[in-house]
Amino acid sequence: MADHKDQHQQQQPHGSKREEEEVITTFSPTIFSPKSFPRRRRIKYCGIVIALVLLQIVVLGVLCLTVFRFKDPDIKLAAISVENFTALGTSTAINMTLRAEIKVKNQNWGKLKYDESLLVLSHEDIPVGQGTIPKGSIKMRHSKQVSVSVEANLDGRSSSSSDISSGVLNLKSYAKLSGKVSMVGLVKKRRSGEMNCSLTISLARQAIQDFHCQ
Repeated sequence: MADHKDQHQQQQPHGSKREEEEVITTFSPTIFSPKSFPRRRRIKYCGIVIALVLLQIVVLGVLCLTVFRFKDPDIKLAAISVENFTALGTSTAINMTLRAEIKVKNQNWGKLKYDESLLVLSHEDIPVGQGTIPKGSIKMRHSKQVSVSVEANLDGRSSSSSDISSGVLNLKSYAKLSGKVSMVGLVKKRRSGEMNCSLTISLARQAIQDFHCQ
C-alpha cells in the first residue's frame, strides 16, 4: 500500500509537467503561426510605413526648397576706426592701422561654418592693406560680430591723388566669406557672401569721416 502511494506521488509531478508541455504546444503555434498575422495585414502595415517615410521625404524636400532653402550669409561693416596713423615726413606716404567690426548674419535654418578669409583695402583699385577674418561658426538664424585689424601702407606713388591733396583719403574695402551650411544634420551646401564698402578718412583729424556699403 505504501509502495503504491509512493509511486503515485512520483508520477504526479511528471504528469503535471506533461500537461504544461501540452499547453505550450497548444498555444505556441497559434501565437507564431503566419495565420495569426494574415498576409494582407502584413502588406497593409508595410504599405503604411513606406507611405509615411515617403511623406516625410517629400515634406523635407518642400521645406528645403521654400522655408529651409539655402541662403548666402549677409556681411556688413558695422563700424570702423583708425587706431594708428603715421604720415612719413612731407611726402604722401601713409602707414595706418584700422579696426573693422564686421557683422555676419546666418539667414539659414541650419548652422553655418565659414572659412578663414581676408578683408582687403584698396586705393584707386590698388591694394594697400589687408586683415584676416578668422574661421568660425554661427548658429541658425543668428548673427555674429567679428573684429578685424587691418594694416594699410600707402607709398608716395599710390597716395598722390587729388583726394589726398584735398585733405581726405578715399578707400574701398572688400571681403568674401565662404562656408558650409548644414540643414538638419543631413543636407550640406556651400554658400558665400560678399561685402563692398567705401570709406573716407580725414587726414587732419586722422579719423573716419564717413563710410557706406553697397
